[in-house]
Amino acid sequence: MNQSRSLLSAAIVAIMAFEICARVTGLDPLRWTAWAAMGGVIVLSFRHLSGREYYLLGASVLATAVAFWIPFSKPGLIDGALDQASFLMAFILLLGLLHEAAATSPSVSELGGYLTRQPPRRRYYALNGGTAIMSILFNVGVVSFLVPLIQRGIHHASPGDPLNPIRERRQLSALLRGFAWSVIWSPTAIAPLVLMELMHGVDRGRWILLGLGTFFCVMALGGIEDQLRFRRRHAARPMVPPPFPRHAAVMFLAACCWLLGMSGTIAWLTGDTIVFGLVVSCPVMLVGWLWAQNRGDEGWPFVRSRLGGIYRDSLPKAAPVAVTLACSGYIGRMLAGLIPAQELGQALGIDAVPDYVLLGLLPSVIALLSLSALSPIMMAIFFGSLFGALPVMPADPTLIALSISCGWALAMTFSPFSTIVLLTGRVSGLAPVTLTWRWNLTFSLLAAVFLIGVFRVLTLL
Repeated sequence: MNQSRSLLSAAIVAIMAFEICARVTGLDPLRWTAWAAMGGVIVLSFRHLSGREYYLLGASVLATAVAFWIPFSKPGLIDGALDQASFLMAFILLLGLLHEAAATSPSVSELGGYLTRQPPRRRYYALNGGTAIMSILFNVGVVSFLVPLIQRGIHHASPGDPLNPIRERRQLSALLRGFAWSVIWSPTAIAPLVLMELMHGVDRGRWILLGLGTFFCVMALGGIEDQLRFRRRHAARPMVPPPFPRHAAVMFLAACCWLLGMSGTIAWLTGDTIVFGLVVSCPVMLVGWLWAQNRGDEGWPFVRSRLGGIYRDSLPKAAPVAVTLACSGYIGRMLAGLIPAQELGQALGIDAVPDYVLLGLLPSVIALLSLSALSPIMMAIFFGSLFGALPVMPADPTLIALSISCGWALAMTFSPFSTIVLLTGRVSGLAPVTLTWRWNLTFSLLAAVFLIGVFRVLTLL
């Protein structure tokens, strides 16, 4: 392991550890050390970043310069933006630890294989829903796990079949849609956890229930669109699905319950949010899950070996995504602080807009803005900060948070610049424009129109 990668891994461990300690103690020196560790991750990974990260770093510098020049910028704005950035960097890195444990789990592998070997009529719902459930533990890592399974499964099941490109399109689209729309209800999704930090009066339990209902409706909408689009495409021989892996499903469900139970317990004991409970639970879950995969005399040597491999190889590879999220969080908070929320709301006449119209159109606005190479998370943080700064909310805070997260979801199947699309493209070898505009534009437009009706119903309840 060369010295630069070793230093990068050390900086990543430092940002995770000091961010947790800063949240526990509230001590400024620990916050500053977390910021320094974040800077270390950026500097040490700089040569391995892509054009997108360079663009976001440049935008961060520009936003900082503007904050120094504008006299009416809010006090503590840069400190708050740095806190947001370091939290997001630590959060995605800590969630990545769950992916490392899940990637070597036989139960997860068995479940993934089951999802990809379903008949066409059942496959969309299996992949869409299965991806959403697996994202609870995998987060964006579900892409690097399932995409190769899908592509290998298609090739081995029917090599040379002219329908294989269509199978690939249908399965990858189902996966992408499932992950995208899981953010509106998943207890570990970044969107809700970030918005909970920015907005007051949000009922997380109600949000999850409403998000689940919306998710199932959008899943049905996508399934119908998929069936109608490919109704004339039929395989020469029917596919026989494998038996349902009950033991693997039970073990995966147990892992999810253990993670959420541990997160809730830590949050209750510390008096902090479920966000903090989840952050603290991730490293504990990593060690426990690795040990459970190889119990016995070889358990702890196996755990030490895997932890060493994660430190040497996996942590440095996670740096670009961590830098992307950190910059997005920083820019989103800076923009919200630089724009006077109350004056902007009055200029736009938000108070005069019916609540269901505001809630129904906000996801489309977020998705359209994401085309300017601004990531969906940046837009979500910006709007969350903007609404959170208003003296009076123009609608129910929980519905506003749900609407913003729906915009995040919509952008992930509409914008070629979203993180999940870029990651899917890198793993699959497909262009981001193909994954979004060519394959999912119709679905995204249908979902955008559908959301107006959803929020009309929700505001009447």
